[in-house]
Amino acid sequence: MMFFSGLAIGLMATSASAFSAIAPGDKLPVVDRQVPGYLESQDALKEAGVDEVIVYCVNDGAVMTAWGKDQGIDDSMVKFFGDPSGAFTKALDMEMTHPGPASVGIIGRSKRFAMHIVDGEVKGVAIAESEFDPAGDDFPEKTLAPALIEMAKES
Repeated sequence: MMFFSGLAIGLMATSASAFSAIAPGDKLPVVDRQVPGYLESQDALKEAGVDEVIVYCVNDGAVMTAWGKDQGIDDSMVKFFGDPSGAFTKALDMEMTHPGPASVGIIGRSKRFAMHIVDGEVKGVAIAESEFDPAGDDFPEKTLAPALIEMAKES
């Protein structure tokens, strides 16, 4: 599993069509659809020109390694990364600042978003959030595989 600074993700996506798909938590019901959906849609993502799907969380490497193993991402186009300090999330201005999660001790969490990057250039961004669903847990569709495929086709 890899850790990265804000610069590293940009370097990873400099010569490919990639999605940075962010899952704010690994034990949420929506995650049962998000990562498996990317794995199930690999052929369609490749047909749309996507080379890899990068999933990261504001979390440490041990958690991301265990989660990746649990999700069966080995030998797939899906790669997991950790942002242990949240520096990358903050650099993207994607830190969840809604008072709801913070009021129950969830601090420094990333918004649920997808970013399409081609040759180091951001081609599209989709954020799954609303006033009543700041984490995008109830309505994550903007970050699920079908939306990523459409975004890639439009880019």
